Amino acid sequence: MDDPQHSLTPAAHDGEHALARMRALLDRPLPPEEIRANTELVAASGETAVARMRSILVFAVGGEHFALEADSTHRVVHASVIRRVPHRTNPVFAGIANVAGELTPVGRLGAALGVDSGPVQSHFIVIGAVRARWAFAADRVDGVRRIDASRCVAPPATVRHAGDGCTQYLAPVEFAEGERLVAVLDAARVAALFARSLA
Repeated sequence: MDDPQHSLTPAAHDGEHALARMRALLDRPLPPEEIRANTELVAASGETAVARMRSILVFAVGGEHFALEADSTHRVVHASVIRRVPHRTNPVFAGIANVAGELTPVGRLGAALGVDSGPVQSHFIVIGAVRARWAFAADRVDGVRRIDASRCVAPPATVRHAGDGCTQYLAPVEFAEGERLVAVLDAARVAALFARSLA
């Protein structure tokens, strides 16, 4: 009987040698420095993907949707009674409200940005630094969404300059009717806009 090894064609024989060499390469133990470098590479890739993601709080004022970066909001609570302040109340400054046990000035975001508010505001969104908190009413709060920062775009000049430049960027947000771009506001600029209404 013929030896199977000798019955292989030259091409098949070369292929078998190449396969054996590949197995030997894959089976060799990796040096510690190579394992460390590979681990760092995988970790860096994961960190880059995480770094691209942002959390934003999406809400509606009138017929417009807006958002704030989630870590720039202090809290979201059900709207409570707003008490007018004599001689100080104006289109932007609505008054004072008890928000989670704290007397907090309330601004009208719609008036500050030139957007008509709805007849009923269901929630207060609280922003601003400690000792400089502001609340504003939202018609509806859609919740926190995770977005890919690489898909965000700079606002066009007309949007960027509206409302004293409160729009940081436009973020793609998925709604029941499909995806659309939402203006993500700068909480510090919004709070400053409210504060200027008292000047």
